[in-house]
Amino acid sequence: MVKIVVDSREPDVIAVLLLQLGVEVERKPVTPGDYILSSECAVERKTTQDFFNSLFSGRLFDQVERLKEAYAKPLMIIEGNVGEELENRLNPRAFWGALLKLQMDYNLPTINTYNTLQTVDLLVTLAKRLQQQSKEPIKLRHKPKILSERERQIYAVCGLPGIGEGLAIKLLSHFGSVRRVFSASKAELMKVEGIGEVKADRITKLLDAQFT
Repeated sequence: MVKIVVDSREPDVIAVLLLQLGVEVERKPVTPGDYILSSECAVERKTTQDFFNSLFSGRLFDQVERLKEAYAKPLMIIEGNVGEELENRLNPRAFWGALLKLQMDYNLPTINTYNTLQTVDLLVTLAKRLQQQSKEPIKLRHKPKILSERERQIYAVCGLPGIGEGLAIKLLSHFGSVRRVFSASKAELMKVEGIGEVKADRITKLLDAQFT
């Protein structure tokens, strides 16, 4: 059976789709990377919005360097409609410049998937290929770094259900602090772009749940 280690902050829907395809899924905090497919291969997944946010915040290439230091065969997936995202950006050339740097300077394979289903298909296909070549158990290779206060705030909010880096930044920008994000009501959360009723309900249910 194919096994994939999935970072606990990644969307639940991806783990569910992997399970439906017969993949053994292990969820745990993963750094660097989001999906560990073998002891040599880690995948960093970014939505198009997350990619731009990481690029302009200066975190993108730091993440890439740690990924390459830890794994011999790293890969980046950019998920979403790149053309549509570029139309909404003032400086689309920044994307092409970053992509060229990843491919040519860092030698990092970077693949664009249109949606979550394509991402899952790619992960399964690559995991099968790698695990057929090597029967070695998957080992996480940590490359910790000292996070800035801003990065720690984003990391904390990313622990909420369905919240990636892009939405974490939106929540923090809207509410101003981690404490205010965590104390926001369902109605207040829904005022943030990208937070619908279902997602707001999941967040408030988790924050209100009794610890057992």
